[in-house]
Amino acid sequence: MSRYPSYKIAFITAMAASASACTTLPSFSEAEYVSPLDGASVVENTTRYSSALECLKPMIGGRGPTAKRFAVGRVSDFTGKEDLVNGKRISQGAALMVISALAKTGVPIVERFDTNVADMELKYADNKLITDNPEGKAHRQILSASIPGSDYHIVGGITEVNYNIRSGSLETSFRFIGAAARYFVMNVAVDLRVVNTKTLEVVNTQSLQKQIIGTELNGGYFRLFSDGLADVNAAERTQEPIQKGLRMVIEHAVFKMMTEMNNLPAENCAYQSTLANTKAATKVATKATPTAKPAPIVLTPPPTSNTAQEDSVMIDPYTGEIIRDKKTSTASTAETATQGERTVLKGLFGTSSTSSQETTDTSKREMQEKMLWGNRPQIR
Repeated sequence: MSRYPSYKIAFITAMAASASACTTLPSFSEAEYVSPLDGASVVENTTRYSSALECLKPMIGGRGPTAKRFAVGRVSDFTGKEDLVNGKRISQGAALMVISALAKTGVPIVERFDTNVADMELKYADNKLITDNPEGKAHRQILSASIPGSDYHIVGGITEVNYNIRSGSLETSFRFIGAAARYFVMNVAVDLRVVNTKTLEVVNTQSLQKQIIGTELNGGYFRLFSDGLADVNAAERTQEPIQKGLRMVIEHAVFKMMTEMNNLPAENCAYQSTLANTKAATKVATKATPTAKPAPIVLTPPPTSNTAQEDSVMIDPYTGEIIRDKKTSTASTAETATQGERTVLKGLFGTSSTSSQETTDTSKREMQEKMLWGNRPQIR
Protein backbone atom coordinates (compact mmCIF):
# COMPACT_ATOMS: atom_id res chain seq x y z
CA MET A 1 0.00 0.00 0.00
CA SER A 2 1.29 3.42 -0.92
CA ARG A 3 2.50 5.66 1.87
CA TYR A 4 0.99 8.85 0.32
CA PRO A 5 -2.66 9.23 -0.77
CA SER A 6 -3.40 9.36 -4.45
CA TYR A 7 -4.50 12.99 -4.38
CA LYS A 8 -1.15 14.06 -2.89
CA ILE A 9 0.73 12.20 -5.60
CA ALA A 10 -1.38 13.89 -8.26
CA PHE A 11 -0.72 17.32 -6.72
CA ILE A 12 3.06 16.78 -6.63
CA THR A 13 3.03 15.56 -10.23
CA ALA A 14 1.11 18.66 -11.36
CA MET A 15 3.54 20.99 -9.55
CA ALA A 16 6.54 19.27 -11.14
CA ALA A 17 4.99 19.56 -14.59
CA SER A 18 4.29 23.28 -14.10
CA ALA A 19 7.86 23.88 -12.86
CA SER A 20 9.33 22.14 -15.90
CA ALA A 21 7.11 24.26 -18.14
CA CYS A 22 8.38 27.45 -16.46
CA THR A 23 12.00 26.49 -17.05
CA THR A 24 11.45 26.07 -20.80
CA LEU A 25 13.24 28.85 -22.73
CA PRO A 26 10.83 31.11 -24.60
CA SER A 27 11.18 31.54 -28.35
CA PHE A 28 12.27 34.95 -29.64
CA SER A 29 11.65 36.27 -33.10
CA GLU A 30 13.69 38.90 -34.90
CA ALA A 31 10.82 41.37 -34.78
CA GLU A 32 10.88 41.40 -30.97
CA TYR A 33 14.50 42.62 -30.69
CA VAL A 34 14.78 46.05 -29.17
CA SER A 35 16.83 48.83 -30.73
CA PRO A 36 19.88 49.85 -28.69
CA LEU A 37 20.25 53.43 -27.53
CA ASP A 38 22.63 55.37 -29.76
CA GLY A 39 23.51 58.04 -27.22
CA ALA A 40 25.81 60.96 -27.95
CA SER A 41 27.50 61.45 -31.29
CA VAL A 42 31.22 60.89 -31.85
CA VAL A 43 33.41 63.99 -31.52
CA GLU A 44 37.14 64.64 -31.58
CA ASN A 45 38.92 63.90 -28.34
CA THR A 46 40.62 67.24 -27.69
CA THR A 47 41.70 69.16 -24.61
CA ARG A 48 42.44 72.79 -23.87
CA TYR A 49 46.03 72.25 -25.08
CA SER A 50 45.13 70.71 -28.45
CA SER A 51 44.82 74.09 -30.20
CA ALA A 52 48.25 75.10 -28.90
CA LEU A 53 49.76 71.89 -30.31
CA GLU A 54 48.16 72.48 -33.71
CA CYS A 55 49.48 76.03 -33.65
CA LEU A 56 53.03 74.62 -33.71
CA LYS A 57 52.43 72.77 -37.00
CA PRO A 58 53.45 75.65 -39.35
CA MET A 59 56.66 76.20 -37.39
CA ILE A 60 57.95 72.67 -36.73
CA GLY A 61 55.73 70.43 -38.86
CA GLY A 62 58.12 69.89 -41.77
CA ARG A 63 58.92 66.67 -43.62
CA GLY A 64 61.97 67.74 -45.57
CA PRO A 65 65.38 66.04 -45.57
CA THR A 66 66.49 68.05 -42.53
CA ALA A 67 63.36 67.38 -40.46
CA LYS A 68 63.94 65.54 -37.19
CA ARG A 69 61.99 62.32 -36.82
CA PHE A 70 60.44 61.27 -33.52
CA ALA A 71 59.48 57.90 -32.12
CA VAL A 72 57.57 56.93 -28.96
CA GLY A 73 58.67 54.12 -26.68
CA ARG A 74 57.12 52.78 -23.52
CA VAL A 75 55.16 55.22 -21.36
CA SER A 76 54.15 52.84 -18.59
CA ASP A 77 52.04 53.09 -15.46
CA PHE A 78 54.34 53.12 -12.44
CA THR A 79 51.71 54.09 -9.87
CA GLY A 80 50.79 50.54 -8.85
CA LYS A 81 47.14 51.53 -8.38
CA GLU A 82 45.15 48.35 -8.96
CA ASP A 83 42.34 46.39 -7.34
CA LEU A 84 40.88 42.95 -7.88
CA VAL A 85 37.51 44.20 -9.15
CA ASN A 86 38.22 47.17 -11.40
CA GLY A 87 41.79 46.34 -12.43
CA LYS A 88 44.12 49.20 -13.33
CA ARG A 89 43.03 52.59 -12.08
CA ILE A 90 45.02 54.56 -14.69
CA SER A 91 44.95 54.21 -18.46
CA GLN A 92 47.57 51.88 -19.88
CA GLY A 93 47.54 53.75 -23.21
CA ALA A 94 49.68 56.72 -22.23
CA ALA A 95 52.09 55.99 -25.10
CA LEU A 96 49.21 56.25 -27.56
CA MET A 97 48.29 59.64 -26.09
CA VAL A 98 51.87 60.82 -26.65
CA ILE A 99 51.72 59.68 -30.29
CA SER A 100 48.43 61.54 -30.82
CA ALA A 101 49.87 64.70 -29.23
CA LEU A 102 52.97 64.52 -31.46
CA ALA A 103 50.80 64.05 -34.55
CA LYS A 104 48.98 67.32 -33.79
CA THR A 105 52.28 69.22 -34.03
CA GLY A 106 53.00 67.80 -37.48
CA VAL A 107 56.50 66.47 -36.73
CA PRO A 108 57.57 63.32 -38.63
CA ILE A 109 56.88 60.17 -36.59
CA VAL A 110 58.26 56.68 -37.15
CA GLU A 111 56.64 53.63 -35.60
CA ARG A 112 58.57 51.89 -32.84
CA PHE A 113 55.82 51.10 -30.34
CA ASP A 114 54.24 48.13 -32.15
CA THR A 115 56.22 46.60 -35.02
CA ASN A 116 54.73 43.10 -34.96
CA VAL A 117 53.15 43.36 -38.42
CA ALA A 118 56.28 44.85 -39.96
CA ASP A 119 58.49 42.19 -38.41
CA MET A 120 56.20 39.40 -39.65
CA GLU A 121 56.11 40.74 -43.20
CA LEU A 122 59.88 41.13 -43.13
CA LYS A 123 60.17 37.42 -42.34
CA TYR A 124 57.72 36.58 -45.15
CA ALA A 125 59.72 38.72 -47.56
CA ASP A 126 62.94 37.06 -46.45
CA ASN A 127 61.40 33.67 -47.26
CA LYS A 128 59.97 35.01 -50.55
CA LEU A 129 56.42 34.33 -49.41
CA ILE A 130 54.92 37.83 -49.76
CA THR A 131 54.37 39.98 -52.84
CA ASP A 132 53.27 43.50 -53.65
CA ASN A 133 52.00 42.47 -57.10
CA PRO A 134 49.68 39.44 -56.81
CA GLU A 135 49.17 39.33 -60.60
CA GLY A 136 52.86 39.32 -61.45
CA LYS A 137 53.72 36.93 -58.63
CA ALA A 138 56.96 38.76 -57.94
CA HIS A 139 58.06 38.51 -54.33
CA ARG A 140 58.83 41.58 -52.28
CA GLN A 141 62.41 42.73 -52.47
CA ILE A 142 64.29 43.47 -49.26
CA LEU A 143 66.25 46.65 -49.84
CA SER A 144 68.87 48.04 -47.50
CA ALA A 145 68.34 51.46 -45.93
CA SER A 146 64.61 51.45 -46.76
CA ILE A 147 63.40 52.19 -43.22
CA PRO A 148 64.08 55.70 -41.91
CA GLY A 149 65.48 55.95 -38.42
CA SER A 150 64.46 58.22 -35.57
CA ASP A 151 66.46 61.17 -34.31
CA TYR A 152 64.68 61.42 -30.94
CA HIS A 153 62.31 59.22 -28.98
CA ILE A 154 60.04 59.90 -26.02
CA VAL A 155 59.79 57.56 -23.04
CA GLY A 156 58.57 57.92 -19.47
CA GLY A 157 55.64 56.95 -17.32
CA ILE A 158 52.77 57.89 -15.05
CA THR A 159 54.36 58.36 -11.66
CA GLU A 160 51.69 59.69 -9.29
CA VAL A 161 48.03 59.14 -8.53
CA ASN A 162 47.10 60.70 -5.20
CA TYR A 163 43.54 60.33 -3.99
CA ASN A 164 41.69 62.80 -1.78
CA ILE A 165 44.34 65.48 -1.45
CA ARG A 166 41.67 67.67 0.05
CA SER A 167 37.96 67.20 0.67
CA GLY A 168 35.23 69.07 2.45
CA SER A 169 31.50 69.18 2.98
CA LEU A 170 28.76 71.54 4.11
CA GLU A 171 25.43 70.26 5.36
CA THR A 172 22.45 72.17 6.67
CA SER A 173 18.79 71.54 7.46
CA PHE A 174 15.87 73.81 8.32
CA ARG A 175 12.69 72.24 9.59
CA PHE A 176 11.74 69.79 6.84
CA ILE A 177 14.31 70.82 4.19
CA GLY A 178 17.95 69.74 4.08
CA ALA A 179 20.85 70.37 1.68
CA ALA A 180 24.50 69.31 1.44
CA ALA A 181 27.54 70.04 -0.73
CA ARG A 182 30.78 68.06 -0.90
CA TYR A 183 33.99 68.19 -2.90
CA PHE A 184 37.27 66.33 -3.17
CA VAL A 185 40.55 66.87 -5.01
CA MET A 186 43.02 64.30 -6.42
CA ASN A 187 45.92 64.57 -8.84
CA VAL A 188 47.89 62.67 -11.49
CA ALA A 189 51.51 63.27 -12.52
CA VAL A 190 53.55 62.29 -15.57
CA ASP A 191 57.33 62.24 -16.11
CA LEU A 192 58.47 62.22 -19.74
CA ARG A 193 61.89 62.63 -21.34
CA VAL A 194 63.24 63.10 -24.86
CA VAL A 195 66.27 60.94 -25.70
CA ASN A 196 68.64 61.33 -28.62
CA THR A 197 68.37 57.96 -30.35
CA LYS A 198 71.91 58.04 -31.74
CA THR A 199 73.76 59.13 -28.60
CA LEU A 200 71.20 58.15 -25.88
CA GLU A 201 71.57 61.63 -24.43
CA VAL A 202 68.56 62.96 -22.54
CA VAL A 203 67.91 66.34 -24.13
CA ASN A 204 64.65 67.34 -22.41
CA THR A 205 62.60 66.27 -19.39
CA GLN A 206 59.12 67.23 -18.26
CA SER A 207 57.48 66.50 -14.90
CA LEU A 208 53.91 67.80 -14.79
CA GLN A 209 50.82 67.20 -12.72
CA LYS A 210 47.14 68.07 -12.78
CA GLN A 211 44.57 68.23 -10.03
CA ILE A 212 41.18 66.64 -10.63
CA ILE A 213 38.12 67.94 -8.80
CA GLY A 214 34.87 66.17 -7.95
CA THR A 215 31.74 67.79 -6.51
CA GLU A 216 28.45 66.56 -5.10
CA LEU A 217 25.24 68.49 -4.39
CA ASN A 218 22.10 67.03 -2.84
CA GLY A 219 18.97 68.23 -1.18
CA GLY A 220 15.83 66.71 0.27
CA TYR A 221 12.45 67.25 1.85
CA PHE A 222 11.22 64.97 4.62
CA ARG A 223 8.00 65.29 6.58
CA LEU A 224 5.85 62.87 8.49
CA PHE A 225 2.14 63.50 8.39
CA SER A 226 -0.58 61.92 10.44
CA ASP A 227 -1.73 59.84 7.49
CA GLY A 228 1.35 59.61 5.34
CA LEU A 229 5.04 60.32 4.73
CA ALA A 230 6.70 62.72 2.25
CA ASP A 231 10.35 62.04 1.35
CA VAL A 232 11.87 63.74 -1.71
CA ASN A 233 15.61 63.69 -2.52
CA ALA A 234 17.67 65.07 -5.41
CA ALA A 235 21.41 64.79 -5.99
CA GLU A 236 24.03 65.61 -8.62
CA ARG A 237 27.61 64.33 -8.76
CA THR A 238 30.28 65.68 -11.09
CA GLN A 239 33.91 64.63 -11.48
CA GLU A 240 36.57 65.46 -14.02
CA PRO A 241 37.55 62.33 -15.95
CA ILE A 242 40.81 60.93 -14.62
CA GLN A 243 41.95 59.62 -17.99
CA LYS A 244 41.06 62.94 -19.64
CA GLY A 245 43.18 64.72 -17.08
CA LEU A 246 46.02 62.36 -17.92
CA ARG A 247 45.70 63.27 -21.60
CA MET A 248 45.84 66.96 -20.72
CA VAL A 249 49.06 66.49 -18.76
CA ILE A 250 50.65 64.56 -21.64
CA GLU A 251 49.62 67.14 -24.26
CA HIS A 252 51.00 69.95 -22.11
CA ALA A 253 54.26 68.03 -21.66
CA VAL A 254 54.61 67.48 -25.42
CA PHE A 255 53.88 71.17 -26.03
CA LYS A 256 56.63 72.22 -23.64
CA MET A 257 59.04 69.71 -25.20
CA MET A 258 58.51 71.02 -28.71
CA THR A 259 58.76 74.68 -27.76
CA GLU A 260 61.86 74.24 -25.62
CA MET A 261 63.72 72.03 -28.10
CA ASN A 262 62.96 74.40 -31.00
CA ASN A 263 63.59 77.60 -28.99
CA LEU A 264 60.06 78.83 -29.61
CA PRO A 265 58.36 81.20 -27.16
CA ALA A 266 55.37 79.37 -25.79
CA GLU A 267 53.23 82.50 -25.51
CA ASN A 268 53.17 82.91 -29.31
CA CYS A 269 50.86 79.95 -29.85
CA ALA A 270 48.95 80.77 -26.69
CA TYR A 271 48.30 84.28 -27.99
CA GLN A 272 47.18 82.99 -31.40
CA SER A 273 44.76 80.60 -29.73
CA THR A 274 43.37 83.50 -27.69
CA LEU A 275 42.85 85.61 -30.80
CA ALA A 276 41.01 82.74 -32.49
CA ASN A 277 38.75 82.33 -29.47
CA THR A 278 38.10 86.09 -29.33
CA LYS A 279 37.08 86.22 -33.00
CA ALA A 280 34.76 83.26 -32.53
CA ALA A 281 33.19 84.95 -29.52
CA THR A 282 32.39 88.14 -31.47
CA LYS A 283 30.06 86.23 -33.80
CA VAL A 284 26.38 85.78 -33.11
CA ALA A 285 26.20 84.37 -29.60
CA THR A 286 22.78 82.86 -30.05
CA LYS A 287 23.95 80.55 -32.86
CA ALA A 288 26.29 78.46 -30.74
CA THR A 289 27.35 75.11 -32.13
CA PRO A 290 28.63 72.01 -30.23
CA THR A 291 32.12 72.66 -31.63
CA ALA A 292 32.23 76.36 -30.75
CA LYS A 293 35.09 77.34 -28.42
CA PRO A 294 34.21 79.11 -25.17
CA ALA A 295 34.87 82.81 -24.97
CA PRO A 296 37.79 84.00 -22.83
CA ILE A 297 37.05 84.98 -19.27
CA VAL A 298 37.17 88.77 -18.89
CA LEU A 299 38.13 90.27 -15.55
CA THR A 300 37.88 94.00 -14.97
CA PRO A 301 40.12 95.06 -12.07
CA PRO A 302 38.99 97.83 -9.73
CA PRO A 303 40.06 101.39 -10.66
CA THR A 304 43.44 102.52 -9.36
CA SER A 305 44.94 105.92 -8.73
CA ASN A 306 46.32 106.04 -12.28
CA THR A 307 43.19 106.98 -14.28
CA ALA A 308 45.01 107.58 -17.58
CA GLN A 309 44.76 103.93 -18.52
CA GLU A 310 42.10 101.28 -18.12
CA ASP A 311 43.25 97.68 -17.83
CA SER A 312 41.16 94.78 -19.15
CA VAL A 313 42.39 91.33 -18.17
CA MET A 314 41.47 88.45 -20.50
CA ILE A 315 42.19 84.84 -19.55
CA ASP A 316 42.11 82.19 -22.25
CA PRO A 317 40.16 79.10 -21.01
CA TYR A 318 42.24 76.76 -23.22
CA THR A 319 45.81 77.96 -22.58
CA GLY A 320 45.45 79.91 -19.35
CA GLU A 321 47.27 82.92 -20.78
CA ILE A 322 46.57 86.34 -19.27
CA ILE A 323 46.28 89.18 -21.82
CA ARG A 324 46.16 92.75 -20.58
CA ASP A 325 44.66 95.33 -22.97
CA LYS A 326 45.50 98.90 -21.97
CA LYS A 327 43.17 101.54 -23.42
CA THR A 328 44.03 105.23 -23.23
CA SER A 329 41.39 107.96 -23.13
CA THR A 330 43.34 110.71 -24.97
CA ALA A 331 42.82 111.36 -28.68
CA SER A 332 46.55 111.58 -29.39
CA THR A 333 47.00 107.91 -28.55
CA ALA A 334 43.96 106.65 -30.45
CA GLU A 335 46.07 104.58 -32.81
CA THR A 336 47.54 102.66 -29.87
CA ALA A 337 44.27 102.30 -27.99
CA THR A 338 44.56 98.56 -27.64
CA GLN A 339 48.10 97.39 -26.96
CA GLY A 340 48.13 93.91 -25.52
CA GLU A 341 50.62 92.91 -22.89
CA ARG A 342 50.83 89.14 -22.62
CA THR A 343 51.53 87.64 -19.25
CA VAL A 344 51.96 83.90 -18.89
CA LEU A 345 50.79 82.09 -15.79
CA LYS A 346 53.64 80.65 -13.76
CA GLY A 347 53.71 76.89 -14.09
CA LEU A 348 51.57 76.81 -17.24
CA PHE A 349 53.97 77.81 -20.02
CA GLY A 350 57.27 78.22 -18.16
CA THR A 351 58.32 81.34 -16.30
CA SER A 352 56.20 84.46 -16.45
CA SER A 353 57.15 87.09 -19.05
CA THR A 354 55.86 90.63 -18.44
CA SER A 355 56.38 93.95 -20.19
CA SER A 356 58.76 96.54 -18.82
CA GLN A 357 55.84 98.92 -18.32
CA GLU A 358 54.20 96.66 -15.73
CA THR A 359 55.64 97.71 -12.39
CA THR A 360 52.49 97.57 -10.25
CA ASP A 361 49.46 95.34 -9.65
CA THR A 362 51.68 92.32 -8.85
CA SER A 363 49.75 91.43 -5.74
CA LYS A 364 46.46 91.93 -7.61
CA ARG A 365 47.51 89.54 -10.39
CA GLU A 366 48.62 86.90 -7.88
CA MET A 367 45.27 87.20 -6.12
CA GLN A 368 43.41 86.73 -9.43
CA GLU A 369 45.53 83.69 -10.26
CA LYS A 370 44.75 82.14 -6.89
CA MET A 371 41.03 82.82 -7.34
CA LEU A 372 41.05 81.14 -10.77
CA TRP A 373 43.49 78.30 -10.33
CA GLY A 374 44.03 77.89 -6.59
CA ASN A 375 47.37 77.35 -4.90
CA ARG A 376 49.05 75.26 -7.59
CA PRO A 377 52.75 74.35 -7.55
CA GLN A 378 55.03 76.14 -9.94
CA ILE A 379 56.40 74.00 -12.78
CA ARG A 380 59.82 75.13 -13.87
